[in-house]
Amino acid sequence: MIALGLWVGSAVAAVSVGAVLEPEDVVSQYRLHAKEKGIQGPAAELLCKPAAEGLQVCATVLLEKGWRYATHADKDVVAPTTQLTGPMSGFQTKEVDGMGRYWVRELDDGLEGMVMVKPDALKQLAPVPLVVAWPVPGIVIAWVPGNPSLDQVLSVGVAKMVAESNHPISAKLYRFDQGEWAVWGEAKPSTAD
Repeated sequence: MIALGLWVGSAVAAVSVGAVLEPEDVVSQYRLHAKEKGIQGPAAELLCKPAAEGLQVCATVLLEKGWRYATHADKDVVAPTTQLTGPMSGFQTKEVDGMGRYWVRELDDGLEGMVMVKPDALKQLAPVPLVVAWPVPGIVIAWVPGNPSLDQVLSVGVAKMVAESNHPISAKLYRFDQGEWAVWGEAKPSTAD
């Protein structure tokens, strides 16, 4: 289990800062990408920190239209300055016929990592600890675990998203409970496929 202490501080940034989740090799991959593009120094280093097992949480700079990754060249990026707001923090309620409901956030707004940084946003969805998945960029899936049919359907869906993506984040499923994020399980493809 990994406790999360990210960008804690009261510094005020001059830019709007969010967070996304990426696989643990994202920093080295970005470094190679930057080298290919001729980018060097602090601008070639993503501003990321280890999060839960297999994940990095990376700072984002929110722009008027869209967002970009923050790098060590962004001296104003100290801590997240934004929050997930609104009654459902951007999540939509979905149903699996006869099995139950789950929530999806698919805004690709540079904020999906804020769920991990500030997990209290999940309390708007349900008063119990949820299972959360970040299979691909811009998407967060959450549900109340314990219904074997719903757990299986959603796990297979997460595994399919990861397998079909050219930029998978993680097939692991996480849960925030007792103040820590921990791996709850791993999504596997259906054996019927």
